[in-house]
Amino acid sequence: MSAPDRSEWAELAPHPGDHELPAGRHELHRTRLLTAIAQETRTPGPARGLVRPALVVAALVLVVGVGAGLAVRPGDEPPAALPTPGATSPAARPAPPGAVAKTRAYGTVRQLTDTADLVVRGEVVSVADGRSVYRVSEVLYRTPAAPVSAEITLLTPETPGVSGQSSVLYLALSDPGESGYTTLGGDFGIFDLSGDTVTSRSPARSVTGLRTEDASTAGRAFVTTLAELRQLARERG
Repeated sequence: MSAPDRSEWAELAPHPGDHELPAGRHELHRTRLLTAIAQETRTPGPARGLVRPALVVAALVLVVGVGAGLAVRPGDEPPAALPTPGATSPAARPAPPGAVAKTRAYGTVRQLTDTADLVVRGEVVSVADGRSVYRVSEVLYRTPAAPVSAEITLLTPETPGVSGQSSVLYLALSDPGESGYTTLGGDFGIFDLSGDTVTSRSPARSVTGLRTEDASTAGRAFVTTLAELRQLARERG
């Protein structure tokens, strides 16, 4: 592009004579201004409109390349996929069928007394089809909701002795309709009675004390008296 003709300078840069400048300076300022305009028109600058998009594209390429290098490196496991919004977690696995609750262990006769619905002294009359008919000779303790009669039914595979054998049982109410009871925790709460001496049925499943546990007697049959069992029953009220 050629410099403007000096005849056009008057339109591009009016004479500064009207401005308050020192004498002789207005011509110098006018000449410098027109010279600068001529140089700018002869030396076109870079196309700024094209430079900026190019810089943006280069920056995006650099960011993507660095991100890819950080996400996957040799020997690294692939990153886990983020869960999509609204996705639900897998349902918990159901418990395996046939799971049976563990037998509860009791440490003292007091614990048996505090748990039982019925504490009786008596003897087995008959056993048939997993049920035992038990004749009650004495009720040491019972809750108001526990029905009791001369004979009760034991709905448990554990047989509290043979017919005619005296025992003391700590029982839980299972079927109020037919006075059906179960023993507490398997052999826990089954005591054989001989005279006034009471002995736990199973040494492996036995309490170790009356009111407090005694670790030194673990694994052995617990022996006490019928009078002690009656006293604990009265303490519960």
